Amino acid sequence: MSDGEHSRPDTLFGRIKTVISVIAALATYHRAVLPQVRRELRRWERWTVKIPDLVLRDAALSALKDKSGNVEATAVFAILTPHAQRSSALRAMTALQTTIEYLDVLGEQLPDEPLANGLELHRAIVEAVTPGAPHSDWYRLHPQTEDGGYLAELVATCQREVATLPSGETVLPTARRAARRCAEGQSHTHAAVGSQTGQHELEAWAADLDGYGNAYYWWELAAGASSSVALHALIAAAAYKRTDEDEAERIDAAYFPPIGALTVLLDDLVDREEDLATGEHNYLGYYPSNAIAAERLALLARLSRAAVGELRLGRQHTAILMGVGGFYLSSSAAKSDYARPIRARVLEALGAAVYPILVVMRVLRRG
Repeated sequence: MSDGEHSRPDTLFGRIKTVISVIAALATYHRAVLPQVRRELRRWERWTVKIPDLVLRDAALSALKDKSGNVEATAVFAILTPHAQRSSALRAMTALQTTIEYLDVLGEQLPDEPLANGLELHRAIVEAVTPGAPHSDWYRLHPQTEDGGYLAELVATCQREVATLPSGETVLPTARRAARRCAEGQSHTHAAVGSQTGQHELEAWAADLDGYGNAYYWWELAAGASSSVALHALIAAAAYKRTDEDEAERIDAAYFPPIGALTVLLDDLVDREEDLATGEHNYLGYYPSNAIAAERLALLARLSRAAVGELRLGRQHTAILMGVGGFYLSSSAAKSDYARPIRARVLEALGAAVYPILVVMRVLRRG
């Protein structure tokens, strides 16, 4: 029986236990996780001075400066790990998400052949969770190539750390599948910016992510696939000796599609006004109205709650889901006229346990 089954969230006792779990997770994250992540980020920032190409150096620094919040946020998955393995898992997660954010900045530069270039660059994500794998020529189609070994060091760090995790051999095959999905999703998403052809290719690619019947729109599948949350959850699972292949598959299924889709769509919600101004791709634009978007995101939140409740460490996974909601919905951008009804419906679907996160995030944002 999973943690989620011990305390059903639809009972008063279950709701109280969920709120307590969220508060405990917050305490663990701020005490034991965040300080190490910030040390790792400072280390990678020092590394960037070795990058000889100024365009690539600026991209690396921009990712670390402007997107470090994403790295800190995904590091929350370290609360799922046993204490003895936490440092290794954290170093792997930080290096992996720093890689993803760096490649995201490169993808935003829209080079020639954006899809082919993005797919080559994003091979690094798959190789990062493949210990011992040789490094590809990631920059083969990119206009700049001289990064001084920065991307190689990020990938090697993740490879080295995941190789030490007790259930790595069992879990990493599933993690590599999640990494390929994320790599392709990120590449197709960037290639869709300002390109009708790219948008058609994105839709066709998402249509191949079948097996879900009519439960999801194609853009929800594409959004979920481009998220890295399943990958981090699997790295955390690899830190336990008893994680088997079935459990790895259950974790991946819980995070993709529902939680991954919810995460990306909430990110697009807070970025919507900026994306409209700059012409960036935004998955919310595929919904016919914000009323329908509100209905769908609320459904994704309910599906996500049900999915994590069935996992081992279900209450901790639920706390992470609440963290996702609180992280995005505490933003002032989530209170625009467009976003307000979506925010209200998602908060209702997530339940009372999200409110401690909202309070903490508001305080941190003011600070």
